[in-house]
Amino acid sequence: MRHEDYKQLLALEAVGALESDERGALHGHLPSCAECREELRELTDAASALVYTVAPVVPPPALREHILERVRAAGLAEAPVDPSEALDRSGALGGSRRAAASGGGRTPAVAPEPRSVLRGFSLWQLLAGRPALGFGAAAAAIAVLLLGATTLSLWGRNQALSAEVSRLYDRLRATEGELAGQREQLASARDVSDLLAAPGVRVAELTGKQPAPGARATLAYDHSTGRALVMATGLPPCPAGHAYQLWLIADKKPLPGGTFKADAEGRARLSDRLPQGFSAPAFAVTLEREGGVPAPQGDVYLLGSAS
Repeated sequence: MRHEDYKQLLALEAVGALESDERGALHGHLPSCAECREELRELTDAASALVYTVAPVVPPPALREHILERVRAAGLAEAPVDPSEALDRSGALGGSRRAAASGGGRTPAVAPEPRSVLRGFSLWQLLAGRPALGFGAAAAAIAVLLLGATTLSLWGRNQALSAEVSRLYDRLRATEGELAGQREQLASARDVSDLLAAPGVRVAELTGKQPAPGARATLAYDHSTGRALVMATGLPPCPAGHAYQLWLIADKKPLPGGTFKADAEGRARLSDRLPQGFSAPAFAVTLEREGGVPAPQGDVYLLGSAS
């Protein structure tokens, strides 16, 4: 069958007037044709709505006899009849009988089958025939359009809110990082203040040597507890696998201390613990392997004497 043949069966299927073989052929075509599926759905909705919009009509008393006469003449060739003309003829049955009896020479037209009538109607013709149904369909279409516009607006608003939340979250993380740095600086300043306030504290000023002549460091340590703190500036970043190491120099013999690294701005801080009661006249900082070494091997970056 051609595609147009299937389309002619849609209106009949919407009102349940198809025969079994035609219904089988149509339902075999529908899965592969979205256009026919959509038109069948619209026709079915329209046919269902017509049940509630069509006013009941009381047939004329002579209509049954008229229909029986048409059935007897079913063997004759079908002649297309306008549905409105058929209704007019059924209402004026007596006049038609007299005209036929007078031998006017006109062959009575056979009433078309319901399927023949429905083949000539499309969805838009059904809607045009019932203004109330057409108004309802238009209202439904407008409602669908408004719903789609509202959904699109809400989707756009949701996207904007998501972007704003993401921006605020990034800002919050940056603020938390800044606060963590400030807390660390505050803790460092508190440690320095506490150490410098100790009665037995000693301070040594270390200056930069040839690898970093602009470097400076302050070393404070408590002679009674051995607690020590080194704060340096101007140090270059350590190469991979290396770190700065503190040395305590007494009797020209260096003793190893802790290791530390400088940040991208050349600042460094080391909290260390020296032997209690140990007195070192000088301190030095060298660049060694990461983790420290027992004896200095690298270049001296800082050197200074205790006050």
